[in-house]
Amino acid sequence: MPYRRIFFEKNQPFHVLSRAVEGIKILKEESDCYRAIYQFHCANLGTRGFNLETRDIIKAAQSLLNGEEIPPKFIIKQHPPLVYLLDFAFVIDHYHLYLLPNIENGVPFLIKKLNGGFAKFFNLKHKRRDALFGSRYKAIAVKTQFQSDAVSRYVSIINPLDVFQPGWRKEGLRDWKEAFDFLENYQFSSFPDRIGKRNAKILAPKEILWRYSLGGDKKDYLKFVEAFLKQKLANFQPFFLE
Repeated sequence: MPYRRIFFEKNQPFHVLSRAVEGIKILKEESDCYRAIYQFHCANLGTRGFNLETRDIIKAAQSLLNGEEIPPKFIIKQHPPLVYLLDFAFVIDHYHLYLLPNIENGVPFLIKKLNGGFAKFFNLKHKRRDALFGSRYKAIAVKTQFQSDAVSRYVSIINPLDVFQPGWRKEGLRDWKEAFDFLENYQFSSFPDRIGKRNAKILAPKEILWRYSLGGDKKDYLKFVEAFLKQKLANFQPFFLE
């Protein structure tokens, strides 16, 4: 099949998936997840600071997730945001980003910087030289509210559950309350922001999140999540079969 070039038009949201080659667990360790968060922020605005130690980067990423600015030495800002981040999840061997380009073709520019920077770090850490990410990442335009809701749910709920209970999609969840507690406390997705527990700095401004119905009523969202998790229980039976 011939390669189809995608034009990433400004103000057209995209769901982006980038996966490590051969199932390499690039995000198995928390320190690597924090590195990915920090790398995204720097790639989106410019480049990272120099001579930073791992503990500095982890602290910077934690600050960003907690809604705080990081000191100038941690990032060299070179341009406005390439994209606005609507939802995200970093899980095991891949990551999902729900993005709104702020400039034309801001998405491919961002992903090139993000993957390149993270690959350089990961290969140096593990003394490897081969490619880390597949040559192509997947990007799907989101054109309707139905798609937007589905992508947000897929990114911030479904994917993190793979970390909580591998194989749950076929086997069903063992305990919906434990699943919710995990989602609430999993730092490397936007779920804590969706329920109002956190206000991560790497996410888009509130007015943009509202525009895409991602900053709405938290109580309604919590009710939806609870119903969704209960429906995915291993022993779930529809009410008309009870």
